[in-house]
Amino acid sequence: MRRRGILGLAGAALARPALAQEVRSIRMVVPYPPGGASDVIARLLAQPLGELLNQTVVVENRPGANGGIAAELVARSAPDGTTLLMGNAGPNALNQALYGRRLNYDSVADFTPISLVSSVPMVMGLHPGFPERNLQELIAHARAKPGEVNYATGGIGSAPHLTLAQLGTLAGINWVNVAFRGGQLSITAVVAGQIPVIMDTAPVVLPQVRDGRIRGIAVTSIERVPQAPELPTIAEQGFPGFEATSWGGILGPARLPAPVVARLHGAVLRAMALPDIRAAMERQGIAPRTSTPAEFAAHIAAEVARWTEVVRVADIKPE
Repeated sequence: MRRRGILGLAGAALARPALAQEVRSIRMVVPYPPGGASDVIARLLAQPLGELLNQTVVVENRPGANGGIAAELVARSAPDGTTLLMGNAGPNALNQALYGRRLNYDSVADFTPISLVSSVPMVMGLHPGFPERNLQELIAHARAKPGEVNYATGGIGSAPHLTLAQLGTLAGINWVNVAFRGGQLSITAVVAGQIPVIMDTAPVVLPQVRDGRIRGIAVTSIERVPQAPELPTIAEQGFPGFEATSWGGILGPARLPAPVVARLHGAVLRAMALPDIRAAMERQGIAPRTSTPAEFAAHIAAEVARWTEVVRVADIKPE
């Protein structure tokens, strides 16, 4: 990282608040345990954002409730730019789809979107001892044994859970979600042979595929991913047009002042443009992505609408 160059950009291009605010550290709250895609992205961005903003950025993991604990913490924080959420589909769209008005925060009204930062494909895999070799064989097996095939995900209402629920509806199969508290725990169960099927983000699953601990059978993006070109898409395997990615983005509490939003947005764009940051994300199977605050807000609204319909059709009930 070229510290001098980054600091030069910060001084020349970013408007600065009062000194009292400058010296306060920024909490980047991650809604999942260490090791998942959100955590990876937050830790990659913490240093360059800190240098650009002249503030220390501290990554804080607050897992639980499919990201809801972290999201509520940020939603209830002071709108001063010192508490941010490394949000994603779970806490910022899927929880709203699953719980509706019972949720302790509103995915749209309680946050100020700053920028998308990533689009993360999910990978579907099997324990190597499972006899089925591809998605169609797995579906045939699940049809023959309704309610007996379990799949592991990082939580009820998580992106993998709702994606596999939607796939199950399209395929006409009844399979069972076994929810863990984060992707690392779910993949540990599959590697150990406790559960045969896994879906999670590429950074979580692909290392296990490369090491032979998981047999990859599909990716959820519309095109194959460069990090694993041998893995076919779900769309290729009998479900044309199927696509589901776990996006990531940075948000603050509602009523974040426009100058603070502009300052944070400028820093995010500059950090995301750094070649080493982009390369590190791509090595993990994460596609770098940016947006305006308005584009991010529209994306969240569209995601809430999409997954609300999936929950309704699949008749998913929160515990």
